[in-house]
Parts: sequence; C-alpha cells; structure tokens
Amino acid sequence: MTQRRRTIPRQSESDEPSQPPSAGLFDKPDYDLPAIPRHIGSIDDDTLMETFVQFTEWLNYVSVEMAQAEVEEEKTEAALEFFKAKGMALNWDMDGKKDKKVTVARARMLASPEYQKLQSDYLTAYARRKMTAAICAGCERSAAIMSRELSRRIGAAGGERRASRWTP
Repeated sequence: MTQRRRTIPRQSESDEPSQPPSAGLFDKPDYDLPAIPRHIGSIDDDTLMETFVQFTEWLNYVSVEMAQAEVEEEKTEAALEFFKAKGMALNWDMDGKKDKKVTVARARMLASPEYQKLQSDYLTAYARRKMTAAICAGCERSAAIMSRELSRRIGAAGGERRASRWTP
C-alpha cells in the first residue's frame, strides 16, 4: 500500500503584502440574504433545508467579515491612541520652550487635521463593526429559527421512523 504525501506550500518571502488569512475562507454567497418564510411550518422540507443552508453560508461569510471589522477597529484605535500620545509628548514641554499647560497641548493635538482624520477613520471602523455585528446576529437568529423547525419536524417524524424499522 502506497501512502500519499501531502505537500504544504511555503509562504513566499517577498516584500509584497499577502492576502489576509480570511481571503477565500468563506466567500460572499452569490445570492441575497434569504428571508424567513412568514409561515415556516407550511413550507416543504426541501425548501426549509435549502433556506437553512443559505443562512448558514451567510453566517459563515458574515462571521469572517465581523472578525475583519474587529481587527480594523482595533488597528484604527491603536493608531489614534499612538497619535494622541505622540502629540502630547511633542506639544508639551515643561522647560518653557513649548506649551506649559497640558490642556493647551491637548487642545492643539485634538484640533490637528491628522487627529481629525484618525478619529474619522476610527468612527468608520467602529460603525462597520457594529453594522456587521447586527447582520451577524440576525443571521444567527434566523438560522436558529430554521434549526428549531427542522428539529421539530425530525422529532415529529422520529416515532414513525423508529416504528417502521421494526415492522417487516
């Protein structure tokens, strides 16, 4: 018996930035987010299962988007905090050469165009994370509803299936 060996490709050591680890992990589904049928108990099993699969695919995709949004928010927050610290250090000097009061140095730093841009970038990243979290939570709730209906149907049919196995 011959064993197959699997080769794992090595990462290139070029200076070019590589794709993020999530690229291609769960691609965006090629259909819109489905709606839950208003009368879920009246749809047939195939449609129910297909809709459940669609919600699961969307949940996979949105979960990756959520992770990316969280990382981006953290990066922009770190850049903002770094700029604040650097701005305070550069604008405040107790030797009398620069501003003697912390409040003046802080106000000067907060009024700078660089700070305003970083603050705007942070708020954009925060908003994206919040919106992605809302979509993710909606997908989770919808998938849970579909799962409960599937479980209800399996439970209702379970007794019949068990009985039919023992009859010749």
